[in-house]
Amino acid sequence: MVKDSKIDKTLIVVTALLILFGLILIHSATSLQAEEKFGSSFYFLEKQLLALVIGLIAAAVVSLFRHPYYLDKSFVIVVVAVTAVGLLMVFFFGKLNESYRWIRLAGFTVQPSEFAKIAVVLYLAYVLTRETNDVNDIKKLMTLLIPVFIIELLILKEPDLGSFFLILCITLAMLFAAGFRLKYFAIGSLCLLPIIYLIIQLNPDKMKRITAFLNPGEYGNTLNFQALQSLYAVGSGGIFGKGLGNSMQKLYFLPYSYSDFIYAVAAEETGLLGAFIIIGLFMLFLIRGINIAKYSGNRHTYMLVIGLTFLIVIQAMINISVTIGVFPTKGIPLPFISCGGSSLISSLIITGIILNVSRLRKTVFSND
Repeated sequence: MVKDSKIDKTLIVVTALLILFGLILIHSATSLQAEEKFGSSFYFLEKQLLALVIGLIAAAVVSLFRHPYYLDKSFVIVVVAVTAVGLLMVFFFGKLNESYRWIRLAGFTVQPSEFAKIAVVLYLAYVLTRETNDVNDIKKLMTLLIPVFIIELLILKEPDLGSFFLILCITLAMLFAAGFRLKYFAIGSLCLLPIIYLIIQLNPDKMKRITAFLNPGEYGNTLNFQALQSLYAVGSGGIFGKGLGNSMQKLYFLPYSYSDFIYAVAAEETGLLGAFIIIGLFMLFLIRGINIAKYSGNRHTYMLVIGLTFLIVIQAMINISVTIGVFPTKGIPLPFISCGGSSLISSLIITGIILNVSRLRKTVFSND
């Protein structure tokens, strides 16, 4: 039995709840710092709200496309080219936090690597689903992946190892979804290990982070300080938390409490209950995304939605894992929740594309 397809309202509600969580937590984590530095406790919240408005407009426009332009070859080429230009432009601006990641114009900052993730998924969804392209033809695959390699090299040059490894994970996930043979995965993994080791060795700061991660007690007051403070925040929240606005670790104990470590503030203020609700929302995002991909109607949209869905969920998994001490610090934001305009706008564009696919489906099963 079939029925007419409609836009996925569940995904809209899930996204809205994640954004609401983010706005509340950002204001809680930044109000005191914003008051001291900028004279207004709403400084960071206002910036996030501006990004939210831009992101919502972009998501609405994309979700209402009558034609799926994101599937067109010319559109994909333009997006990849603009992304590469953006990644090159960051080197013409000064370093911030010891890296070239941002373009700063007229008081606004844009982080091109956030949008590069979308470009890679758009490109891979296109090339991996062409009938003339065999994903297990290694020589041809290496040629097809050249644009991805270029984007990765530019991101590595910034350096932004978090985004580099995230794009690597997404690329591998999409190759697997496209039917890449397991034996090639095994061989590829063995080849990647020495390359990854070399990359880390060439970035002494990143190597120190890993060393500190493996020896938390020894570096508790230096390199591992924020990771330990994050664990204190998560552990002190208990089941129901200390209440919104009552986090102690955000008071200059936990650096970047409003961005990379905002999940720790969530756990401290809302407890395990709030922390699990956030995880549950991301799991629901995953379920709806897979469901939309499954009934999207063709292989191209299937690969696209799978890639975009995993892009959101893998980011969330990495961010939360860093917060609870499972991974070393990566600098990857929590989608929809962390303070950061580029991250929020890119996450909303991703959601807009997925919603557009859900709306343009001709028919779906009645138990969808």
